[in-house]
Amino acid sequence: MDLKSNHSAPVLTDPPPVNKSRFGIRSSLLPYSPPGSAFSSGLLLTVPRKKTGVLDDVRSTCWLDAMKSSSPTHKKITNGFNTEPASTDTDVTYRTWLLKYPSALKSFEQIMDYAKGKRIALFLDYDGTLSPIVDNPDRAFMSNSMRAAVRNVAKVFPTAIISGRSRDKVYNFVGLKELYYAGSHGMDIMGPVRHSISDGHQDCIRSTDKQGKEVNLFQPASEFLPMIHEVFRSLVRCTHEIEGAEVENNKFCVSVHYRNVDEKHWKTIAQLVDDILKDYPRLRVTHGRKVLEVRPVIDWDKGKAVEFLLESLGLSNSDDVLPIYVGDDQTDEDAFKVLRDGKRGYGILVSSVPKESNAFYSLRDPSEVMEFLKSLVM
Repeated sequence: MDLKSNHSAPVLTDPPPVNKSRFGIRSSLLPYSPPGSAFSSGLLLTVPRKKTGVLDDVRSTCWLDAMKSSSPTHKKITNGFNTEPASTDTDVTYRTWLLKYPSALKSFEQIMDYAKGKRIALFLDYDGTLSPIVDNPDRAFMSNSMRAAVRNVAKVFPTAIISGRSRDKVYNFVGLKELYYAGSHGMDIMGPVRHSISDGHQDCIRSTDKQGKEVNLFQPASEFLPMIHEVFRSLVRCTHEIEGAEVENNKFCVSVHYRNVDEKHWKTIAQLVDDILKDYPRLRVTHGRKVLEVRPVIDWDKGKAVEFLLESLGLSNSDDVLPIYVGDDQTDEDAFKVLRDGKRGYGILVSSVPKESNAFYSLRDPSEVMEFLKSLVM
């Protein structure tokens, strides 16, 4: 199997703003109004809104259940060591779960047998996959050894990181030129130039990187930027008195972190987010690991980002390509589903607790992810 590929992904920056709307992904709700009028009081008054108030019992229960189920309790790690005793019951449950989602390390030979004669394309989430989940999202640094493992694998296989973070932010964390980067859950992609891509997508424009190399910029939610910025400011303002709450602007989505918020205040967080979004029916909330993600209502997700990147790399619709996606978050399920439904590749879920997934295999934590990456190029 010829696994070698000589390629490098450029360091990329956004081009100057484009005034003309290039929005081409269908939104199921209200039409967009140009910047400057989108948030005028006159327009808002013409749209029926629910009154701000307490979440009804059913919706409140759904929100809290989702917040808790997407935020399982993990063992505390201090200086690389567990500080809590292992639970026998938990270990038995996890071993049983592994029967359905086998370890990608223990199944490595099986994966490589299937990869014979195929070109591997690797897709990675960042938080919880390449870096540990930490209390302060601004300090989710990957280790130097993980960075070296990612760099080495990217020299052999086309490799992309698809993160909920803004593209610029995840690049600053990783700092590798050899990769392709997609931020905002795939709503902000810079990739190699292919005429079939740029000609076939309204939201794909030609740009250049810092070295003057031509690249494709794909931002299917570009028209939502004014709305996202306004919601970000509103969420910062209304949550500033909740101890531990943090609101992060990830360009095409807003992340409301409640990892450091006392659980008795989670309902308040849910209430505030719900109240603000009553005025923005074209935005929706998804749940991550102790984070609420405010995102545009468009038909785009990490799964479609994988398909877009495969097409950009000239690897779509090929029987000799094996995409592998490694991620830990609920938003990664869209990518797992694309690979499973299309029988195209393997999703690998990073989790130390049992949960249902569209993935085929599992890894327990970022340390196992690093071992898997190293195994790919040994």
